[in-house]
Amino acid sequence: MSETLTIERLGTQGDGIVANSNGNIFVPFTLEGETVEVSGSGKRRDLETVVTPSPSRVEPICSHFGKCGGCQLQHMEQKAYLEWKRELVVSALRSENISTPVEPVRTFKNGKRRRAVFTATQTSGGIVLGYLERNSHNMIAIEQCPVLNPKIVEAIDKVRQVIASLVPANELSHVSVLACDNGLDISFECKKQPSGTQIKSAIRRFTESGFCRLSINGETVVELKTPMLSIGATRVTPAPGGFVQAVKAAEIAMRDMVVSHLSPAKKTADLFCGIGTFALHLAEFSTVTALESDEASIEVLRQAWRNTAGKLRMINAEKRDLSRRPFSAAEMKKIDGVVFDPPRAGAEMQAKQLAKSKVKKVAAISCNPATLARDLRILIDGGYKLLSVTPLDQFVYTPHVEMVALLER
Repeated sequence: MSETLTIERLGTQGDGIVANSNGNIFVPFTLEGETVEVSGSGKRRDLETVVTPSPSRVEPICSHFGKCGGCQLQHMEQKAYLEWKRELVVSALRSENISTPVEPVRTFKNGKRRRAVFTATQTSGGIVLGYLERNSHNMIAIEQCPVLNPKIVEAIDKVRQVIASLVPANELSHVSVLACDNGLDISFECKKQPSGTQIKSAIRRFTESGFCRLSINGETVVELKTPMLSIGATRVTPAPGGFVQAVKAAEIAMRDMVVSHLSPAKKTADLFCGIGTFALHLAEFSTVTALESDEASIEVLRQAWRNTAGKLRMINAEKRDLSRRPFSAAEMKKIDGVVFDPPRAGAEMQAKQLAKSKVKKVAAISCNPATLARDLRILIDGGYKLLSVTPLDQFVYTPHVEMVALLER
């Protein structure tokens, strides 16, 4: 049975929202002001027909849109989409009583996302490699993806062939594909470790693929050439399946803001440093303390620094869980500048230590407006002035927004 609704606003996840006596109703793929016919019951409804479209509605650029769970907002015109995304940041700051100009959202071209995490499963027709449907365990076999680096899209069939022997029955597996400077790096993750025979079969197919490296559950099983990413004055070999900024141009934009802000500093700290996205640039003009909970990422950074053969200043890279043991105000006594880039949960404990410190300049990176606003409130209450907040649309057509906030004491 269908029902006609008028969408009142967009929620933080990009769904249209209609309020009723029982709370909010959420309708995906709709826009503010639209009259739509929906089916289903409860809080979530399925869009059946757009009766009166919004002026901001456009034709999606991908044939998978609406089924694939990767994109939520291809149906929204660019200007309105960017205004909505910027408002996510403004609203989060407002909730913490932070009033500061928020820059326009920086955008990047389609086809630039260099890292994809696919889902793989066995079916009666063979291995399906793609994305899960929205709010479902059903699979969509990916034939195109306009947001991904074309080299990844072109290689989907080869990736499927390589992992064919590894995918267990009745279980979803995950395949990370990273477009490095010199080829594709493939990382396969599953609950049940494949047998030796299955791995040998995958290696045999891999040697014909032209890819760089194949890893299974974090362990390299074959490497035809060492995967490389350029960061500053050095080249880095990422850890299998490790975190890398999804869009290189976005990484460069964030780097430029951070380096410009912290450039007067002689001693800096890169907290939640990953593989050294910022540390390897900061070391061009300062000594760096780099802290990260993932041991593999720390080792990548250490090796990258060694490879520079003295061209950079000292980077002291240390494994530390900053959510449990933050870099203390006492340890920051001689630090001039700090950048921190935590997971979505933010850096509450670390922000409290920064608020107690005398660090002159801070750059805060985040992918979560709510936790960034919370952490900025802590820093402002501790005596910092918020200079700017810049959103970046690294994950296009999704509710996710990257942000760079610059502060000084």
